[in-house]
Amino acid sequence: MRVRVASPDYPRKAWDADGLPVIVSQPVRSIVSQYWSIDEFVYSVVPPQYVTGVSESAYQERISNVYAHVTRYKPVVATDPERVLRLNPDLILVSSTARADFTALVRSTGVPIFRMHTMFTTLEQVADSIRLIGYLTGQDQAAEAEYQRFQDAVRRARQRRPASSKPPRILGFGGRYSYGDETLFHDIVKTLGGINVGAEGGLKGYDNVSTEQILRWNPEWIVAGADPGKGRQLLAKLMADPAISLTQAAQNGRIVVFDHHVFLPMSPFTRLILDELGDRLYGN
Repeated sequence: MRVRVASPDYPRKAWDADGLPVIVSQPVRSIVSQYWSIDEFVYSVVPPQYVTGVSESAYQERISNVYAHVTRYKPVVATDPERVLRLNPDLILVSSTARADFTALVRSTGVPIFRMHTMFTTLEQVADSIRLIGYLTGQDQAAEAEYQRFQDAVRRARQRRPASSKPPRILGFGGRYSYGDETLFHDIVKTLGGINVGAEGGLKGYDNVSTEQILRWNPEWIVAGADPGKGRQLLAKLMADPAISLTQAAQNGRIVVFDHHVFLPMSPFTRLILDELGDRLYGN
């Protein structure tokens, strides 16, 4: 993934995930996001009153990091193209995985629509996308502040593991799947000075994994996510599994369950897991 932009002067031009140039003629005052992680990028940079459309996930309190904003300003849910276009937005942001027919319909109207990479595999890609949102919306100063905030969290994470300690072996577990190489979780673990057990075991990307396989890998730490208030329940379920209960992680009380707000983000809010997992691994 490579961010490509032209001059900071208006009209501004950036190339989206399809390699197509998208031109924005002036600073944005009405912006629509159609994907959960893009919602989080936008609200991290743009004044919340400028956000007129969001994904359905933004209104799901159990996972949304922008729930307070959407319940206050009540942007529409951007699933219906006609409803979105009636908002007369200055810019629409969709995921590179979005339906092609939606994107084609909007392009035919002349409204700027940018297909954005959302399957990040590195923290650097997240940081670059913060600046991209600033460029596209005209909120360069706010984006730079958020970029520096994110990079500060990355720098803290790189400094957490004491030089005298061995790298902790960490498994990310999402119920039936784990995180291998070429995932953002892999880069998070690496940045924190750890070893991603899924990648060590040969996984690429996101893949199914059995609890018996987890026992064979025998991680020192297991990290999972749950809905707010359900962490103890998930922890008890994992501890009750006959295979997981025999791992070093379970035996040493090192199964960590974060709220989904912390565990799931692929956005500026990824800084939350950098700090909180660092605290668990190495202490405050």
